[in-house]
Amino acid sequence: MDPITHTLAGAAMARVGADRTTPLATATLMLAANAPDVDMVTVWTTTGYGSIAFRRGWTHGPLALLLLPLILTALVWLWDVAVRRRRAPDAPPLRLGWILALAYIGTLSHPMLDWLNTYGIRLLMPFSDRWFYGDAVFIIDPYWWLLLASVVVLARRKASLRAVRVAGIVALAYPLALVALARVGDRLAMQAAAEQGIEGAYEVLYQPRPARPFAAQLIAVTDSAYHFGRLQWLPRPSVHYDGAVIAVGDLTHPRVVQARDEDQDVRDFLVWSRYPYVEMHTTAADGSTTVVLGDARFPRGGFAGALGGLAVSVR
Repeated sequence: MDPITHTLAGAAMARVGADRTTPLATATLMLAANAPDVDMVTVWTTTGYGSIAFRRGWTHGPLALLLLPLILTALVWLWDVAVRRRRAPDAPPLRLGWILALAYIGTLSHPMLDWLNTYGIRLLMPFSDRWFYGDAVFIIDPYWWLLLASVVVLARRKASLRAVRVAGIVALAYPLALVALARVGDRLAMQAAAEQGIEGAYEVLYQPRPARPFAAQLIAVTDSAYHFGRLQWLPRPSVHYDGAVIAVGDLTHPRVVQARDEDQDVRDFLVWSRYPYVEMHTTAADGSTTVVLGDARFPRGGFAGALGGLAVSVR
């Protein structure tokens, strides 16, 4: 999920009662909820597609989830000693055991939230580079922002702890309900693919739409193509494949293999790509071939940006 969601999740966890355990509890949870995204540094330290090949990997895997809370606890303790206690010597003492526990809770919330969308997360890195996908919540969900923010606002306005916790339960129930909706949507989409003449579909991607939790883009996957459709839940469930198709192409073609061997960006893009496809265009004048790679989750154009793919020339 986006940093706003992670930050609000940390703040909401604090406001349902965790902030009563120790000074700096809220700050610890908010920082911990964002800690695995330390890999964002690769946006500035790598070139090309290096960042998408590295992100949601090592810093989201079991070793990092074990070590990051320890590092954060040490940093919070240093802040307490060097800044907070010097400014206010009579302030309540830090309870280090609680800080460590909250650092783990906040950090572990991060991969749970990241799993929810179609971008994916490698939960087992560095032991396995397998990607996991929840396919239930769009990566930016303003309705979830509002639900999480309501917990924080109620707490700041001195609402009863019970009211704050009810708001917290609603904020937690929202993504769980979307997960359940997505799983039902998977079954409806597979059934509709067969009924609407898409032969050989062995998987369907349920891809939630931006700011529209009751609508989804669908991609029915066959060995040779990606077939696009949509699902509307309201006023009643409706699935329609609109005839738009992207051919997978020959990802084992010698020119594609050559492009992968010669170009780091191609290798990085394929590390991240879930539904890759390839197009090839040969230039008669010099015999070069332009290899165009994409991922069906983010077709070229629109808001896809760099995720829409890349083109490399090989001879």
